[in-house]
Amino acid sequence: MARAEDDMDDVGREENIQVVVPPDGAGETTGVHFAEDGANIGKAKRATNKRRGATKTTPAVVRTWLRIEPNGESNVLQADKYKLTTKLGIQTRDLRLLDPHLSTTYPSCILCRDKSIVVNLEHIKAIITTKFMLVVNPEEDSSVKFIAQLKERLSSPNQGLGKSYASMGDLQKAHKEGGLAPAVKESAVTAPRFDIDLPFELRALEICLDELAQEFDTITSELEAAAYPALDSLATKVTSPRLERVRRIKNRLVRLTTRVETVREVLEKFLDDDEDMHDLNLTANEARELAETEPELATVSRNTIGSASTNSSIVESEVAEVEMLLEAYFMHYDNTYNRLQTLNEYIKDTEDLVNIKLDQHRNQLITTDLILTALTCAMAIMTTVAGIFGMNLDSGLQEAPNVFNEVTIATCVGSLTLFIAFVVWAWRRGLIAWA
Repeated sequence: MARAEDDMDDVGREENIQVVVPPDGAGETTGVHFAEDGANIGKAKRATNKRRGATKTTPAVVRTWLRIEPNGESNVLQADKYKLTTKLGIQTRDLRLLDPHLSTTYPSCILCRDKSIVVNLEHIKAIITTKFMLVVNPEEDSSVKFIAQLKERLSSPNQGLGKSYASMGDLQKAHKEGGLAPAVKESAVTAPRFDIDLPFELRALEICLDELAQEFDTITSELEAAAYPALDSLATKVTSPRLERVRRIKNRLVRLTTRVETVREVLEKFLDDDEDMHDLNLTANEARELAETEPELATVSRNTIGSASTNSSIVESEVAEVEMLLEAYFMHYDNTYNRLQTLNEYIKDTEDLVNIKLDQHRNQLITTDLILTALTCAMAIMTTVAGIFGMNLDSGLQEAPNVFNEVTIATCVGSLTLFIAFVVWAWRRGLIAWA
């Protein structure tokens, strides 16, 4: 910038010198000087803009990530999109899923790539590989609890879903008790595995699913604790504050049901496709690629599988690891979803009960209005008779003794008789129901 300013000053000084024309100079010479000045100024400006453009470089978008090792250790690093997409084998649009500013745009999902797994489950946004896990924005409050739980469980591998069986008898016992997934049951005889510890990427995925499942379970329990008393009180007596309370609870229920159903559908989609489940087992895929490129390492890469196992049994066992994990948490999310559906049905039953009670009150009001209308008609007959005899016409009846009493009693008895007859007729026809 200093050099550019000096150049501009030189250009300005040169311009001043060129502008000063000798008194006796001709006009043509002056025109030549002005043309040369314009060319020099243009070149100087282009050179200055070029130097300024060279100093302004577009910075790469760098984001802070927390790298967590399989033993629970962590360190903070910064990386741009290009490095992440190149080293982890993911796409740029996958990073948009992990952008916290766009969390409301994209629903929960789990994407499997060649070298990593992209996890976007509510507030849990991470990239999982076979050797480490990257968590985006670790300083946010929503991620602090998850990171602490992740470190604790990774440092204590025995807390995971994987179990170690000491003998074939224990494996067969678990098989009989139904503790294994169907794919494990099918391959338990042909490919016995006494060590069913999950690889790192599946352990990390398990912790993500477990953390979100616990959060959904807690929110569901709180919602149930607030909903059932509110619904019972509304069923007892319908008031505006109680209706508003139930309306808010129903809105919370709808939002939570959508969240749980989204994750449930993600797991169900994986369980319906064995290839997708096999792709989640990154360690097995890397071992298979290594065995294909270096056949002499095939025995080392398959040390967890019996030497007599066939290729199909190996694939089934690799799929079984993922299926056992996803099926367990699918049942958990499905249970939470069923609880929410039960609460939704209870709300609908309460709404039906409230509507029935309101209909009953409405029918009672209609009955009361019908009776009062009939009584008004009976009184109208008496008013009509009174109006007839109240006219100022000479009929001679006003001089007859006891005519007033007779007309009054006859009118009242006749009107009441018509009223009672109408009520009895309406009751027999079912128009009036006595509680």
